[in-house]
Amino acid sequence: MIAIEEDVQKLIESTDVIAKETFEDSKKMREFLKTLSDMYNTSYNNILLLKSQRENINFVASKEDFEKYKYNVKEGEKPLKIIKRIKTEEGVKFKVAEVFDISQTDAVRNKKVYEKEYIDKMLKGMCERRGLYYDPNNQMLNIESIVGDISQNTRQRNNLKYDVDKYASQSQAEVNATIFVVAKKLGINTRNYNLKDVCQWGTDKDTKTLKESLKYMQKFTNYFVKDFESQEKINKIEKQEQEEME
Repeated sequence: MIAIEEDVQKLIESTDVIAKETFEDSKKMREFLKTLSDMYNTSYNNILLLKSQRENINFVASKEDFEKYKYNVKEGEKPLKIIKRIKTEEGVKFKVAEVFDISQTDAVRNKKVYEKEYIDKMLKGMCERRGLYYDPNNQMLNIESIVGDISQNTRQRNNLKYDVDKYASQSQAEVNATIFVVAKKLGINTRNYNLKDVCQWGTDKDTKTLKESLKYMQKFTNYFVKDFESQEKINKIEKQEQEEME
């Protein structure tokens, strides 16, 4: 059983409008996807809500969580509202919770920076595991290959290789958006990446379709990062085995 309180329902309904506005403006879409690259563990609904309250968001937590690690919310900063999912004995319920972005505190977030050679090595491993061609001179092409492989698997209704394949979209526009998010997450230059086709695709779509699209982008980005981390573990094990042999 899912319980949704009135104040939660109002917030959910407000995201319908924000989702439509995001698809109507390529700049807003770019900003949403940039935030998603940092907050891929956060639901798309909460990202929409957070960005409607504060333009630059990259990591949020409750005041209590920040204080637990000896960080303080700056004086005069107002809390941001999100929808929190809570499991109960009766089922699942949602409530409105208050959080702060890290920029509203005295904490500093150190963003992980990947070297180009390191990214190349990980992408090569990911391509090889999927049986894809790896281009040593084109990082974006390799990302496109991995994302496209998952999308193609679902289009052809093949047996799903990975859990995330069930989220794969039928829209090339959504695939393109996901490529942008992943590249942004890895620190690859996306300055000239055009997102107009993503917005054009959403022009005549209903709200439900648009929100399902944003959900797909969030789900796949979350998976891609986990798969990238899996490749990191594989390479670490292989390196250790090689050192032991030597």
